[in-house]
Amino acid sequence: MAVALNSLDFIPQGSQGWRLNNLNLHCAVPGLYGISGGNGSGKTTLAQLLAGFYPDFLPGSLEGEGKVLDTVLGARPLVEMAQQVQLIQQAPQLQLSGCTFSVEEEIAFGPENLCLSEAQIMERIDQALSFTDCHALRLRHPAALSGGETQRVVIACALAMRPKLLLLDEAFSRLTPQATTTLLQRLATYAHQQQCIIILFERSLAHIAADCRQTWTLAEGTLSVC
Repeated sequence: MAVALNSLDFIPQGSQGWRLNNLNLHCAVPGLYGISGGNGSGKTTLAQLLAGFYPDFLPGSLEGEGKVLDTVLGARPLVEMAQQVQLIQQAPQLQLSGCTFSVEEEIAFGPENLCLSEAQIMERIDQALSFTDCHALRLRHPAALSGGETQRVVIACALAMRPKLLLLDEAFSRLTPQATTTLLQRLATYAHQQQCIIILFERSLAHIAADCRQTWTLAEGTLSVC
């Protein structure tokens, strides 16, 4: 099972009583899944927990059972988890490397660190550009992109890593409804082709629920099935 949380509690360091409480979450089949919640519900904390931020970048205490890609939460450092798990957070500009001069170079940054061949890297770049409709941005400087363009580019960067788990924390906030719908359809195709589980963290699931295999609501740190 790719993602399995069983009666999991997480208390962030310095939380003053707030916690993720008795979480039960299971995602075994590739495809889209959705978790909705408002501000303070715990969406970002849960996304970071699944991405491998705990314990080095998300200190706290953990109780219960939790596995991501058959790895116990906290058992592997973030740099190792990032080879299979990618997290896109709410501020896309902060996820750009800051050391490239084109979108193509930005997308290549991750695969190059995997020591892939040039042919493999170019294949991944072309595929990621296609899935996110970013071909027209290929030679643009990352710093010159609009908010919506940056969101699509950072998603392309994540797809180029060929993750088995992709976590999107309000990753469509700067896209138009039409662009969001198109990207969701392409992500569903990507999930099927690459056998990837994609979990969408959104304030509302109204526009994505129909595309999801399963949805949950997160409120005050507690997860419930929709």
